[in-house]
Amino acid sequence: MPYSIELDSSEMVVVHLLASMRHAMNRSHSVNNSKIGPQSDHQTDLDGLVAEFAFCKWKNLWPDMSISPRSGGADCVVNGRTVDIKSTRRPDGRLLAVTSKNVKHSDIYVLAIIQDNKVTFPGWAFSDELLDESNLIDLGHGPTYAMSQSRLRPFKT
Repeated sequence: MPYSIELDSSEMVVVHLLASMRHAMNRSHSVNNSKIGPQSDHQTDLDGLVAEFAFCKWKNLWPDMSISPRSGGADCVVNGRTVDIKSTRRPDGRLLAVTSKNVKHSDIYVLAIIQDNKVTFPGWAFSDELLDESNLIDLGHGPTYAMSQSRLRPFKT
């Protein structure tokens, strides 16, 4: 069963501020954004933070508030496992990962679907499940790992 979390107006202000600061810091340090889609780099940074904050709020974790330059890696740790949260604004969106990812980057990948300040989490996959050659597709931006929502593991209560 998918879970939904809403960020309140104060949380959204923090997310927007951090996204702008991270965007400026990453671009000034030549960190490439490994987005999959036509959205701007800033929108990718913003959506990523909205998804991370919502997940951390749901799981009662402290979100990463740092603005130092970075690329890739896990967004948080849950029960000793590293978690990479992937966001989309498409209700039918798939869990996606770029081909430069490998199973050592994160233990688990989580799909987050964003609609304004509401984030729905339809499911997750272990890294070796998502980062499998059988999941490679081309969405018009080169090879990408992808899993449909129907193939994701559901969250348990």
